[in-house]
Amino acid sequence: MSYSITVPDQEYFDKNIPCRAACPIHTECGRYVQAIGISKDEEAYLLARAPNPFAYVLGRICAHPCEDNCRRGKIDEPIAICALKRYATDRHNLGTGHDPARKKLPPAAKRDKSIAIVGAGVCGLTCAHDLALLGYTVDVYESAPVPGGMLYLGIPQFRLPREIIKMEVDNILAMGVTLHTRVTLGRDISFADLRSKSDAVLLATGLNKGRELNIPGAHLAGVYNGIDFLINVNLGFEIELGKRVVVVGGGNVAIDVARAAVRLVQEGSMDSPGESLQPALDAARLAMRSGAQEVDMVSLESRAQMPAWKGEVDEAEQEGIVVDNGWGPKEIVGENGVVTGLKVRRCLTVFDENGRFNPAFSDEEKIIPCDSVILAIGQQADVSFLSGDEGIQVTPRGILKIDEDLATTAPGVFAGGDVAFGPRVLVEAVANGHRAARSIHVYLSGTTKKTIRSRFRIMPNWSMPRGFLTTPRQKMPVLAANRRIGIAEVELGFDEEQGRAEGLRCLNCQVNTIFDGSKCILCAGCVDVCPESCLRLVDLAQVSGDQRYDALIQYRYGVAAAELKAGQAGAIIKNEEKCIRCGLCADRCPTNAITMEALEQQEREVFE
Repeated sequence: MSYSITVPDQEYFDKNIPCRAACPIHTECGRYVQAIGISKDEEAYLLARAPNPFAYVLGRICAHPCEDNCRRGKIDEPIAICALKRYATDRHNLGTGHDPARKKLPPAAKRDKSIAIVGAGVCGLTCAHDLALLGYTVDVYESAPVPGGMLYLGIPQFRLPREIIKMEVDNILAMGVTLHTRVTLGRDISFADLRSKSDAVLLATGLNKGRELNIPGAHLAGVYNGIDFLINVNLGFEIELGKRVVVVGGGNVAIDVARAAVRLVQEGSMDSPGESLQPALDAARLAMRSGAQEVDMVSLESRAQMPAWKGEVDEAEQEGIVVDNGWGPKEIVGENGVVTGLKVRRCLTVFDENGRFNPAFSDEEKIIPCDSVILAIGQQADVSFLSGDEGIQVTPRGILKIDEDLATTAPGVFAGGDVAFGPRVLVEAVANGHRAARSIHVYLSGTTKKTIRSRFRIMPNWSMPRGFLTTPRQKMPVLAANRRIGIAEVELGFDEEQGRAEGLRCLNCQVNTIFDGSKCILCAGCVDVCPESCLRLVDLAQVSGDQRYDALIQYRYGVAAAELKAGQAGAIIKNEEKCIRCGLCADRCPTNAITMEALEQQEREVFE
């Protein structure tokens, strides 16, 4: 049995699935987690892949806002949703090859419009993916020798293997997208030429410049910018760091820089950058190379305040990197124009009373001896391709000005990703790519209509898996610290036993306790049996003034909530955060006023 729900109910129950609500692309996180728990791996893959052309990539490096909002975290630890996405994609790839369902789709009817996308990063390629599905001619222009943007240029191989990036990108190109590498806007092709040959343009150039630090000694030999350092390392260029390196910064980029420095090739690069990018890379030779002997990471923030992910910081320390919290750079010390050390001073506070970045320091200082200093203190957009005649405005933050449809101030020119919003996590770049494709389609005289059909299905014999509350969060297997050399991937992924166990920890937030007030006799049996004490039987007069209930009271009793008298009406109030979906309340109810019901949704978007 099933029935539809109203729009106000829809909003309530959507929020009651916090993992999906937190995901910028609204992935059915809980459903693929649950599918893995009951050995439906192909279903899990399709659910993870449906809104996400970079499912393989994000299974390894997603910021996973879904986990931050997972209700299981209120009990012990959140579900390892990101690791389970990797589990689903790894199992799918081993079994059937990459994305066969997408390749079986009939080719889209060709439209007589062409779109130019500048930047082959996550946002640009996601937009290209969607527009190709709609039949548009899509050309992607990338200044680097390889596609992938910061996936390739900014993320080290030990976190994201290059074959994963290549597989994702090749799948998009196979849809008919044309890629032009080593083409820089403003140098190899003018903005005017690009606009004249395209019906619409998307700028998705990212933040490919590192921020500079204005302190004495910043221009000494041996001082590197963090983003430039990662780009050069990932493209196979040689960088001489010496044996002692200090990395300045407390974010994820700084962690990547420090961990890359440990592994850095120091005996010379391959003959040309182009060769070093090929799959034929000699991993054995790289593995024999040694990196810096001492890597010290200096962060203004305390350990608790560091913006870097805790797990990444822990892995860095296991690799011998020293994390020096609560210190800020004052001067880069050198002799004969070459770095010899970094003078730092004790940081007392990072933010002022208004929450603004405004570090305060004490007089305590020290010098950290080193051969190189790498500054990883933030990123900024390079908009030098704009001459000022294009009609595209740049905000005071140095990013492109856009409206709610991602349109810039120039007709037919759109922008998305970091160059339009500033630093964001990768899954938000995917969301931007989808949004940009919709906006471009509508701009080119197209239409789009989205419908969502939501139904509740009664679960007559509902039960949760045995032991689901006592199963601990599974730990990601990692390569032993003494084997982390060269490009070896550090995180190894869950095995089948771990994947199934972790999937069964899910609280099934889409399953709800539904109350039929016409059957309730206010016996309080459900309140007594609830193991989490998440139900309360109250007099409705006690909840008047709460806007969440006032409209319901008016609808049910025909009077304003403030007019209710004590004893006139009662209600059961539920704390959704504490509910573990055990179903004991439904089993206990003598009148069957409580049922366990699954919210099932079908979303359909039609482009014309």
